[in-house]
Amino acid sequence: MVDALHSLNEADRKRVRAAVEAARASTAAKFDFVVVPASDHYALYPVVWSAVLSIALTGALSLLRPHLTIGAGGIVTAALFAVLSFLLELWPLRMLLAPRKVKRTLCSRMARHQFSAHLISRDIEHNGVMLFISLAEHHLEIIAERDAHAAAPDGTWDRIVSDATAKMSGNLADGLVDAVTACGAVLSKAFPSSAR
Repeated sequence: MVDALHSLNEADRKRVRAAVEAARASTAAKFDFVVVPASDHYALYPVVWSAVLSIALTGALSLLRPHLTIGAGGIVTAALFAVLSFLLELWPLRMLLAPRKVKRTLCSRMARHQFSAHLISRDIEHNGVMLFISLAEHHLEIIAERDAHAAAPDGTWDRIVSDATAKMSGNLADGLVDAVTACGAVLSKAFPSSAR
């Protein structure tokens, strides 16, 4: 968790870790908190956009300079492709190139993969909840197992996600702490810890 939260300062990382431990201690349900830096590399988008832009720019250049030979046009296209490929590989630009719907789909797929890897029950209890955060996409998702989902009033998990996401845009750590605390409160009410 600490590695994925490298963008937070030490005090904020401690706050998030403390909230996770408090949520886990307050309930008999399984609670997992998974943070990933990004849900995908989005490597296809810089290449595709570099190709499209280099061809389009070479085409525009050939309209302005009709005497441009095919060989010169090929060299210009290759040079543009190389420069654009390098520039569009920069992470912030790469994230801008990926369509929002694709990012959302890949984040949800990663969340389900992480849920399977970390929390899915192999016992008779189906009360686990995983809070998944993909930092690069600013994506927060809660996946609840059958009993945990049934124990929460309708819309509870969606409300936690929307409240935390709104707060995360101002302060990432505050949004994460609020989401973890809210999940812990729901779980502790439905599945109180036997140690309490």
